[in-house]
Amino acid sequence: FSPDCGFNLHEKCAKLPFKLNHECHRKHPLALQFNSKRLSCKICRETNRKTDRRRIGFVYGCSPCPFDGGYENNCDGCMLPISDPFYYCSECVFFLHKACAELPKMKNVWHELCREPLALISDKVFECAKCRHISNTFAYECSECESKRCLRCVIALTPGARTSLRHEHPLFFYKDYHGRCDACGNLTLGAFCCKDCNFVLHFGCFSLPITAHHKCDEHLLSLTAHNDNKYLESHYCDICEESRDTNRWFYHCAICDTSVHVNCVLGKYPFLKLGSIFEETDHPHPLTIVKKKYYYLDCNKCGKPCEDLSLECSKLECKYIVHLDCVVHYTLRCFLWWRM
Repeated sequence: FSPDCGFNLHEKCAKLPFKLNHECHRKHPLALQFNSKRLSCKICRETNRKTDRRRIGFVYGCSPCPFDGGYENNCDGCMLPISDPFYYCSECVFFLHKACAELPKMKNVWHELCREPLALISDKVFECAKCRHISNTFAYECSECESKRCLRCVIALTPGARTSLRHEHPLFFYKDYHGRCDACGNLTLGAFCCKDCNFVLHFGCFSLPITAHHKCDEHLLSLTAHNDNKYLESHYCDICEESRDTNRWFYHCAICDTSVHVNCVLGKYPFLKLGSIFEETDHPHPLTIVKKKYYYLDCNKCGKPCEDLSLECSKLECKYIVHLDCVVHYTLRCFLWWRM
């Protein structure tokens, strides 16, 4: 008991080890963490509800990996929420949709430049040539120009593909279209258009996940194109509390009536896998993609605290850490300059 702040601990809780090795996660030791949010244990699968006082306490989690008893897992191939049928490796906590596991090693994909079959790749940080998302999921790469397409855009380019919200009419891709996307309102060059109702979607919105996890709600959020409640005079995002345009797509939980901006749910890098290895030319050791939650060390490049997504040296004795933005965009710019 601390008389200064009123913090109480059982004797057995005070004696818990700070680090723990467990067979459920053999890649890294699990660190003792204080938790005050709703979590789902990755061993027993029990979930602490919002009304359960026991949800506040100690848990064991892994800082480099998303193993912290958090929400349900994503597919390691496409980074979309896992759904049946799927494959699972209990030794390395690896999830894969059946469809992602059965992808062909070579695939002919329609697009405007490359004509050769694209090769399936994995574990590379890349910028998708279509949706421009930075990712390290499975992708298809052209052997000639080395441009890469994420799986979501490859599916979008497959003949007969539909939007995640299943538009009632067929959509056709026009590479020379210039106008606004009906889902986000942004200007786009090249888009999927409907001949029947002038509906327009650019690549990024065409391939948005139909469901997404976020800590703002205990349920899966569903991508939505309209507001059922027409009586509200104003609509706000439940994450940033800024106003929402009722004509734009958003994520929604019908059970809790939670409505949020698409960008507030997905974040800046929704398709990067935590715990993955990133090779940087300026550092001799491999770097691990981590999401910092506490102990914000200063970035070795810009000197500012490394909050949120960062690259941390995998060597324990090395204290090198940098912002993801400080490295990834510079690396991609150098790669594009080298190709010119």
